Amino acid sequence: MTTLETGSAAGLTHMFYPYIDHEQYLSGTIAYIEHARAGGGTVVVAADPARREQLAARLPDADSVLFVDPAGVRRNPGRFIPAWQDWIGRVARDRPVYGINESVWSGRTAAHVNELRYQEWLLNRAFASTPAWALMCPFDAAGQDASVVAATARCHPLLWDGAKSVASTGYFVGDYPLDALGEPTGPVRRLIYDLAALATVREEAGRFAAAGGLGEDRVRDLKLAVAELAANSIRHGGGHGTASLWRTREAVMCEFSDDGVITDPLVGLIRPAPTRIGGRGLWFVRHLCDLVQIRSSPGEGTRVRVSMDLPDTTRRQEAARQVMNGHG
Repeated sequence: MTTLETGSAAGLTHMFYPYIDHEQYLSGTIAYIEHARAGGGTVVVAADPARREQLAARLPDADSVLFVDPAGVRRNPGRFIPAWQDWIGRVARDRPVYGINESVWSGRTAAHVNELRYQEWLLNRAFASTPAWALMCPFDAAGQDASVVAATARCHPLLWDGAKSVASTGYFVGDYPLDALGEPTGPVRRLIYDLAALATVREEAGRFAAAGGLGEDRVRDLKLAVAELAANSIRHGGGHGTASLWRTREAVMCEFSDDGVITDPLVGLIRPAPTRIGGRGLWFVRHLCDLVQIRSSPGEGTRVRVSMDLPDTTRRQEAARQVMNGHG
């Protein structure tokens, strides 16, 4: 492709842009914006305040650029797709939309990184039948191992070379190879539940989370998420299941396992229509929790694991305690 195009009919033109320094980031990103504006497009930039200032200073004007705050999305990768639904909805009229999204990869747990890559890959499927639009994803490759860069590139069908888009040879065309969920570490509280035990599971999860260091509001969020997950598990997973509760240095963890199978990889990721009755359980869970991981396959059943991040002070106390106990 010698020029930037969003496609002839529908779907997402999704590009990966690895850069190695500040100037390369700016030059490649500005070139993308100018291509988009030359084609009459509206540009949506999801970037932190520092990036927004840098880009705005290099643009002759910002009339056709909408800057949005990605802070809420960065907390939970499961909010990535619905956020872009919302942002596109603000500007999509009779002009093509071009997005820029630089996800934050540093400072995340391995589970967060894997889920974020999966959401990047799912973006292609989520927007496969929508009106055509483009998204360019800058990635700071300076000092990164080549395998890390390649793993992120494989979520994008195209590469942006700083001036144009080219096909990516490493894109995952088939099913995405999700990492297996590790087993819980440390003491684990396990509960067998059915319809009669719903209230017990919810309240036990609340007590466990409060004792683990979550604040009152976050305990309430977890109890709501637990109620939704247990109810869904009973309804679709054979009428019963197992709930596991444990704590890491970073978070309070809760996992539900049952014999059901989830076949839709986009479950809970697409905003439900206002007129839809039911089917909102996992949507609510993804917005109540800080991380949601789903593993489901025939013969293996389903595991839904949710994480609630501990406050920084609690994390430091837990890390110190583990060091004192010889586990750090």
